[in-house]
Amino acid sequence: MSEARELDQEKLQEFSGKVSRTLMGGLNSALTYIGDHLGLYTSLRDLGAATSQELADKTSLSERWVREWLYQQACVRHIDYDESSETFSLSPEAAIVLAESEHPAYLGGMLQSVVSMYETIGDLPECFRTGLGQSFDAKGESCSCGIERMSRKFQSSYLVPLLLPLLDGVVERLERGATVGDVGCGAATSTVAMATAFPQSEFTGYDISQNALARATDNVSAAGVSNIRLVNPQDEPLPEDGSLDFVTTFDVIHDTTHPEELITAIRRSLKPDGTWLCADISGRPSFAENLKDNQMAGMAYSFSVLVCMSAGLSVKGGAGLGTLGFHEVKAREMTSDAGFSRFRTLDYGGDDEFNAFYEIRP
Repeated sequence: MSEARELDQEKLQEFSGKVSRTLMGGLNSALTYIGDHLGLYTSLRDLGAATSQELADKTSLSERWVREWLYQQACVRHIDYDESSETFSLSPEAAIVLAESEHPAYLGGMLQSVVSMYETIGDLPECFRTGLGQSFDAKGESCSCGIERMSRKFQSSYLVPLLLPLLDGVVERLERGATVGDVGCGAATSTVAMATAFPQSEFTGYDISQNALARATDNVSAAGVSNIRLVNPQDEPLPEDGSLDFVTTFDVIHDTTHPEELITAIRRSLKPDGTWLCADISGRPSFAENLKDNQMAGMAYSFSVLVCMSAGLSVKGGAGLGTLGFHEVKAREMTSDAGFSRFRTLDYGGDDEFNAFYEIRP
């Protein structure tokens, strides 16, 4: 029990309100995901303003359920309500965040990932007791799909035109024909973007997640590209003969169980003049700095406990770096230890405030 002392009623009420808002956030995440999943936001955007019946008719859903959902969404100010006409609408800003999947500010993918984590919360107490986490596949297919949706915009729209040109000589090499490994390729949106832009090059996407590889297979097939292979590195590891021109990792190193081994494997796979493009979560070197200066720290540590650190601890002896564990200082240290001699930070000028980008070379 807390130490007996006279309570500050104002502080008690303030803290109770803070926790109540957290509870509301959890409930609202679930219901906002439902709106995304059922196309309620896109339909309301297209209608402009609608009654609950009109929205139910457009989406072929039960009016009573749609009406109660609209009431909830209006109360949390996601949706606007006009009392005189009894209609609901989305502001232009809300439409971007909730209905415009091609806009960088769209959060549908993150909502799907967050809600999918609810399904495995019951397993977390045992993780705390044993120290062992859960693999990405243990989080289910929906989590993989949500992560794909979160990263799709950058990988499909910004990677090739904005980021790759910042790398020394890489675009020219890809145009001539390079051998590329996309490590931790996930659903292969990055692999497809590069393979489409550079048909003379050959790409291998590596991932240990069966859910991710299944999504990647579908995406490669849909894109109609023939210069991509997809493999599980447990069956076919990275080459050790220094035969790759270019390696990419997008938010992979902090998740892996053995980052030192992976970084060493990347170093062995690269030609002496090869390049590794590493994207990872932008963070500070210490918790105190993240607490003080990193506005995304709360979200990052939440993802860490539920997904990232958990994946890194999914085998005995796993590193468990966590979402903010592969910051620039750590990245420089670990890549130097693995034999890399050149390290450069990149600023592509895009909308991704969550990631840092590094050009790393032997």
